Amino acid sequence: MNLLIRRLSLLVVAISILATSGFLPVSAEKTMKTVTDMDGRIVEIPVPLEHVITLGSVPVQNSFIFTIGEGDTIMNDLPESFKKQGRWKYQYIFAPQLSEGQSVQVSTNEPNVEQIIAMGPEVCFTMDKPTVELLESRGIPVIYLSWVDDDDVYGLMNLLGEVYDKEELASEYLDYFNDTIKRVDAVVSTIPENERKKVLSLSYDSMSVPHKISEWWITRAGGVSVTNMPTNTVSFETEPEQINQWNPDVIIVSKESDITGILDDVRLSDITAVKNNALYNAPFGAHKWANRGIELPLMVIWTAKTIYPEKFKDFDIEKETADFYEKFFGVRTNMEQTKEILSGNAKI
Repeated sequence: MNLLIRRLSLLVVAISILATSGFLPVSAEKTMKTVTDMDGRIVEIPVPLEHVITLGSVPVQNSFIFTIGEGDTIMNDLPESFKKQGRWKYQYIFAPQLSEGQSVQVSTNEPNVEQIIAMGPEVCFTMDKPTVELLESRGIPVIYLSWVDDDDVYGLMNLLGEVYDKEELASEYLDYFNDTIKRVDAVVSTIPENERKKVLSLSYDSMSVPHKISEWWITRAGGVSVTNMPTNTVSFETEPEQINQWNPDVIIVSKESDITGILDDVRLSDITAVKNNALYNAPFGAHKWANRGIELPLMVIWTAKTIYPEKFKDFDIEKETADFYEKFFGVRTNMEQTKEILSGNAKI
């Protein structure tokens, strides 16, 4: 009898610890499976997956999950560092429950481990390897995602399709990705090399090229990326003297104030793009279209139409945009919303 009482007591204590940590046993109705993440780690997850947390660059990871129709599985809100920018309006339109969640990152954007444990996600997603190590050391299931080079999208979407048992929808997105690039390529192939525009993707505030993925979408849109050079970093700094040497025909930025800054900077006044007022603010939906993200096929169309309006006049970017969000996010933006996204100026 004493042995039975001791065993029951230990069981009660164990359940109490699990309950307070947030990690209650997976429901008996769920089965478990293993997936291999983008760092080669084997992770065990329940099926179906219903409660997840995204960490690090939260909006971009959210947009991956939106694309396979699982945005409502995200438990957490955006980090305060993102919210204070006031630019992430469409995250809340595509997944309204985000506003009811908690931010799970401290001011330095590091994960609040105790808070995550208390929330009890079935798995966390991150694109930051130190975060993987931190969570793993605390017994929190975590899947590493990566999108550095343009072709990483294939591995990433196939992994998310497997994680959520949405392989068919992930495949549909990849088909759309490839078909969109082919449609644009068909027109780009008719543009002589000596008529192609030199294009620079620039963050004026930090005087930097914000993401090397820009070299991919510029090239796919028929432009010549002036920064197309070997680099080991995702972004890199530049300076007015270098920009003058590049002398781009077109400059694309990710916020309207950058255009004002460029126009007011006398050091850049002789650049062809400035003289011709060929400065454009990239669209901003679930994420910055100009960054690595799920909206990159739309960015290719928008860029092509922006730098070669006559050659791409048959591409209806407003319809393409609304159709994309309806097909993959399950939300059809109205004309006002579509135009706001394309302007890059959506504000909360």
